[in-house]
Amino acid sequence: MLLNKHIVITGGARGIGLTIAENCKQHGAKVTIISRSKEDLDQANQKLSFIKDGTVNSVIADVSNKQSIESALFSAANKSGSIYGLICCAGIYGAIGPFVDSSIDDWEKGIDVNLKGTAYSIYYAYKHLEKSDARIILFSGGGQGPLENFSCYASAKGAIWRLTETLGAELAEKNVFVNSIAPGAVNTKFLDDLIQAGPEKVGQKFFEKSLKQKKDGGTSPQKAADLCLYLLSKKSIGLWGKTLSAVWDPYSDFTDLDVLSKSDIYSYRRVVDYKGNTRSS
Repeated sequence: MLLNKHIVITGGARGIGLTIAENCKQHGAKVTIISRSKEDLDQANQKLSFIKDGTVNSVIADVSNKQSIESALFSAANKSGSIYGLICCAGIYGAIGPFVDSSIDDWEKGIDVNLKGTAYSIYYAYKHLEKSDARIILFSGGGQGPLENFSCYASAKGAIWRLTETLGAELAEKNVFVNSIAPGAVNTKFLDDLIQAGPEKVGQKFFEKSLKQKKDGGTSPQKAADLCLYLLSKKSIGLWGKTLSAVWDPYSDFTDLDVLSKSDIYSYRRVVDYKGNTRSS
């Protein structure tokens, strides 16, 4: 499906990003994984080397550093050609705990990686994208409603929703289709970091929920990878500006993608007023 297509994955050396890299390589893609950790990249390369199809290239970069990610994307395109798909998986929780008790520097770092790092990746990848058809896939997160003790993460990921809609509208006419994924409660280093922070910071209820998720196995990262494959496929041509749940949304049944893209469905907005009336336009 992705034979010789160049797919760049930030945060591609572990967790969901690595699962996506495995799936893309299995479909014949030229995969570039980007991480700031050489150790993670080395381990990922070893794991990906067992997949015979496709190729893999790894680049060390920090997405929150403009010069670093610009150089990484230039290197990736120079080695593997124009970019068909950019998948922005890189992220951290940032500050954990009540906002007023948090380190504002940790809070800022979370915004730098999750929001600014995503924006930098898109900005510097754009000139290397395939001109006839390209895909950009972002990651939202944090569920819906208040996410107590995770104001940094919730703020950044909420902004990703709006970035997805806005860039989706701006770039669709250029045949660059931007969408984002809500992957579900996947057991990754994120979960380990949360548990390590302890109930005093994350809250007792959320801490116990996280321990249960760790024990039960959580949502399979394959669900996010499957949704990524759909968004990279010909089936999704014309779909833009949507945030889709890898767990709940029936994306394989989507039709009339142009109409869907211009609708309120799978978008970040209120459609019902305080009396329960549906907005008419």
